[in-house]
Amino acid sequence: MVLILALGWWNPAGAQGQTPATFGTTVVIPSGLRGLIYYMREGEAWLPDFSRIRPVGVIYTTSLNVPPQDFSFGFPGVTSRYEWFAIDYRGRFWIDTPGDYQFSLTSDDGSILYIDEHSLINLDGMHQPQTQLQRIHLDCGIHHIRVSYFQGPRYQVALLLLISGGAKKKWRLFSTEEFKPPSNPEDWTCGGVRIPYDPNRRELPDAATLKKEIAFENEATAALTANPRPQDFPVWSAAYSFWRSAAGSQNSIAIGVPGTALTATRSTHGSPVNKLHAALYVVVRASDGREIDKFTIDTPFEFSDDAYTHIRTHDLVFSRPRHLPVGRYTIQTVVMDREGQRTGTSEIVVESPEEHAGIGLSSLVLVDRIEPAENSADAADPLVFEKTRVVPHLNPTFDPAAKLFIYFVVYPDSSNSAKPTVRVQFIGGTGQVAEQNAELPPPDASGAIPMFVQIAPQPGDAGLKVTVLQGENSASETLRYTVPRK
Repeated sequence: MVLILALGWWNPAGAQGQTPATFGTTVVIPSGLRGLIYYMREGEAWLPDFSRIRPVGVIYTTSLNVPPQDFSFGFPGVTSRYEWFAIDYRGRFWIDTPGDYQFSLTSDDGSILYIDEHSLINLDGMHQPQTQLQRIHLDCGIHHIRVSYFQGPRYQVALLLLISGGAKKKWRLFSTEEFKPPSNPEDWTCGGVRIPYDPNRRELPDAATLKKEIAFENEATAALTANPRPQDFPVWSAAYSFWRSAAGSQNSIAIGVPGTALTATRSTHGSPVNKLHAALYVVVRASDGREIDKFTIDTPFEFSDDAYTHIRTHDLVFSRPRHLPVGRYTIQTVVMDREGQRTGTSEIVVESPEEHAGIGLSSLVLVDRIEPAENSADAADPLVFEKTRVVPHLNPTFDPAAKLFIYFVVYPDSSNSAKPTVRVQFIGGTGQVAEQNAELPPPDASGAIPMFVQIAPQPGDAGLKVTVLQGENSASETLRYTVPRK
């Protein structure tokens, strides 16, 4: 017996003429729950450690509405797998009526509900449909929600999240559509009293903060529409394509500026430090000019004298993961030096390629350096590798004496029994100068094979071509670069 029936809940999938519920869609829902899909090893009976494996796809939904049912159609546009998978959903929701709320979670197999990073309901393990209820007091503002779920052996699945309390006392599906702030800041209230809020800090910001955020976007938009656009310092941009599906590809958009580009000011309080402040605005447009995505990065820095001397010898590189549907896109970037009141801009055109049949290969990333990844690093960021972050080399110039590495990810075809291999061809100004061939190591838990290849830069125009092969199938990527002569 499923406890939700005792609460008077109905089975939406059983309604006449209604199709079975799904775990989500590849269509981006900005205010919804974002679910990263992972493969599990057959026989695993508990939720995996998501920090140690790579996602194979991403889906979006406004609610978790999968009553107990058969499941055999997988995730169209991402993967056809319908057993031994896990989904880690994350999102935010807005509370404008403080008080006690009850959550009800039902799953087959295991699941855990987290509210504001605290475990509220734990149904982990392999089992038939089980339900658990828990009460929690929620204050006004933005709260974070996470539901981790896994499905073991075929075919029965279930994942239902219900809520009661607030303005509506009755039990109903938890939906981010119900719990999102009104679009008009004048309508943001807490218990009937208007209070603005900050969605990034789960706090309620003052009007000055909101005014500053709006002014920043207006200033960035003005820079992009100026003729000519401001070019007070160089801004480099790139988009690297990684795992691909029929719905598009997971990309990492990287933005870089020279380490000497930002103006440093000295603090006048406490220990002397060098203050730098970079504000980035990035907008992605479809081939017809429509804005499909945008994001901002506002990063102040404080460095001691020794650290500041070191940072000026490196480029500052920022990256963000983004899923792009198949197509051609323009990426426009504005970087503002807040301390020096200077601005740089860039614009690039990129392709989000179609899914490659058979073995797959990501873009080739020229590596500037490897850094420890922050604990808050996005698990979907393809430049995060085993608790480290790959920092791309975006600067068009090189140190001829530096050791250079290329980073890429291979996606073997699990239905092909042939062992995958890799061929790296080094290209000079007059053609191929060297070639290396090797078998690839086994894939990780997500089915991918991250790779680093060291290259010895030769002065002049150079490059390399990487080809991965598995039986009769292959995929190739080429990278060109120029190394200055001493």
